Amino acid sequence: MRNKSLMDRVRLLGRSAIDIVAVLGRSGLFLVHALLGRGGAGSSFQLLVKQLYSVGVMSLVIIVVSGMFIGMVLALQGFSILAKYGSEQAVGQMVALTLLRELGPVVTALLFAGRAGSALTAEIG
Repeated sequence: MRNKSLMDRVRLLGRSAIDIVAVLGRSGLFLVHALLGRGGAGSSFQLLVKQLYSVGVMSLVIIVVSGMFIGMVLALQGFSILAKYGSEQAVGQMVALTLLRELGPVVTALLFAGRAGSALTAEIG
């Protein structure tokens, strides 16, 4: 009985590994087809790179400047709160952790989505 349950576990582990490899293979094929434009209506790799650059790289300036101002506001507010407890030296760590962990991804996503949406809207008409 013990050997059977061990074999069932090994079989289950093997099936899980095969399923993971199959999903990775399908995802890789999807990526290759998307990048090469297979099945698309005349899409080209150069157009994809141009759009990624205009939507992604051109958004970095706005994201960095916004992050700078948000960091300044966090530092100002955090200093006044931490000064009450005598922990003024922790302002830098607080701002860094807050921006990196909490606000950074959210603000970046919002600004990126806004920039990409407005760029596409302006391009359409």
